Amino acid sequence: MRMVPALTMAGALLACGGGSGGKPAASREEPVRRAAFRALIARDFLASCPGGARPEGLREVGRYAELTQLASRKGAGHAIALGENDYRALAPHSERETCEAGEEPYRQALVQYGGTLDAFAGRVAEFEEE
Repeated sequence: MRMVPALTMAGALLACGGGSGGKPAASREEPVRRAAFRALIARDFLASCPGGARPEGLREVGRYAELTQLASRKGAGHAIALGENDYRALAPHSERETCEAGEEPYRQALVQYGGTLDAFAGRVAEFEEE
């Protein structure tokens, strides 16, 4: 399955800041930021499926909201805001692939979104407030 390569590429470009050569050190917020960004890409891909507003998809959207609340309580709200801002900045300028019609593409998109939410949950669980 393909998923919005333009947004993924642009996100990769934003992920690492410039610097004076060498590899920049990632902040402790970076994994949460990236996971939030990827979850939004997967959410929109699922939403592009014909008939994408099904109950199981809406439950996953609710799961994202719950994870963001948990992350905020753990002190990772700023990281999520950064990921969401990156997404909002890139989305209007990127060509997005849409989900094909049919049950199988929808199920694949749903599984993919669930997987990105699992990764997001893992990053939130690993996050430690300073």
